[in-house]
Amino acid sequence: MTDTQQLIERLAGRAQPVKPIGSPLKRTAAWALAAAILIALVSTSFGVRPHMWKTMTSPGEAIEFIGSILTGLCAAYAAFQISVPGRSGSWAWLPVLPLALWLAGIGVGCVGDFEAMGLAAFGLQTHSGECARAILVMSLPLGLVMVLMVRHAGVVRPAPTAMLAALSAAALSSAGVSLFHNGETSLMSLLWHGGAVAILSLASLGMGERLFAWIGYAPRRIPG
Repeated sequence: MTDTQQLIERLAGRAQPVKPIGSPLKRTAAWALAAAILIALVSTSFGVRPHMWKTMTSPGEAIEFIGSILTGLCAAYAAFQISVPGRSGSWAWLPVLPLALWLAGIGVGCVGDFEAMGLAAFGLQTHSGECARAILVMSLPLGLVMVLMVRHAGVVRPAPTAMLAALSAAALSSAGVSLFHNGETSLMSLLWHGGAVAILSLASLGMGERLFAWIGYAPRRIPG
């Protein structure tokens, strides 16, 4: 028996079974449960805003809230899909329609605010920037959990996976903030909520490879 054959047999004898990762649907469900628990804890600590359910019956707020949740879930599912080798990168487009629904809800709200408030609906409300900070803070633990769940994507599609992970975390955080923060017009919601989501997503897109390298999953470049 040659040395090569002995090496092969030795490696085969020491090989351990590899547990396959869960399906994208199961992983999305687990992620959604973790996000729901965190959002519930944060909302409870701040206190749910008065008359929240009555406010949610307005078309603009209802569409915006549902759109943000669907965006978060679709972005998570897309991230779990494209982070697996061999899966189509076209899954990255999955959150586009719910994102459009989210923006449409804000647009409907802007029209409603203008009908009720006139030009005052388009005034700058600097105090409403607190919601952007809340989204950023809430997105950090959610984003970290998501990145760890798709950490192997560092050698597949690091940039789009990181962007979708951040979009999912920020969109669900935006929905969570809506449960306890109020007093802002739809235009300010677009500015602060949409701005926070856009900043997190684009920053993650640009730093995706570095992010996965930080947790130890990125292709090693051979100097040449």
